[in-house]
Amino acid sequence: MDGVVYACDIGSIKRDNFAWSRVVSLETQPVASRDIDRLLDRIAVDVRSGASIALGFEAPLFIPVPLHSDDLNAGRTGEANRSMFAPTGACVTTPAIHEAAWILRGLRDRTGTTLDFTVDWRQPWRSSSGAARLLVWEAFVSSSAHGDTHERDAATAARYFLEHEHHLANVNAVTCEQPFSLIHCAAMFAGWSDNVGGLHDDCLVLRAQVPYDGPIDGARQSTGNDNPDSRIRRKCSARV
Repeated sequence: MDGVVYACDIGSIKRDNFAWSRVVSLETQPVASRDIDRLLDRIAVDVRSGASIALGFEAPLFIPVPLHSDDLNAGRTGEANRSMFAPTGACVTTPAIHEAAWILRGLRDRTGTTLDFTVDWRQPWRSSSGAARLLVWEAFVSSSAHGDTHERDAATAARYFLEHEHHLANVNAVTCEQPFSLIHCAAMFAGWSDNVGGLHDDCLVLRAQVPYDGPIDGARQSTGNDNPDSRIRRKCSARV
């Protein structure tokens, strides 16, 4: 095993709205959980086996800082009517960076310098191609791609990465000029990088089109409150 894909559906830990999924291949069903501590444990096991990790977060990980004031608060290219500056996108960004910084710090404590942190999706990321890497990317699961649980949304994102792994350039969904990397700030906080230049990097953004509808190991059953509409309301009212 030279690479494992993870994706996190961002939400309040206190309100049990966070979930993650782990996918090894398209032939095996995803594993998913709402336990963020278990996420760290599971990734650490994969890292000890020599695998690289592709870790996605379902929230904006970089923002545009335009040169001209007229362009302030304009969404990123490709977001369409799901701008990161709209209420839903804006309200999920803060808990996302909060949780990402916590996760990255925890992984650093568990794995040390085993992995090379990167957001450069244009280079091979699997350990069979060289040093083991931690590739961080942005998941974009919205509209028709929403499933009935947080676990399913995380699985949708992780599987979408694997489905398009060999032609990521064709499906990178969001770009902007003059990017400011929030995820690199989190990586610097967690000790993964001291490269100030990385603050100007964007990252891979994958926008799934349909939800994964297959079986999931370890996922809880959907509840009456766990539907796409209520998920959006919960994310916007979440307080970590």
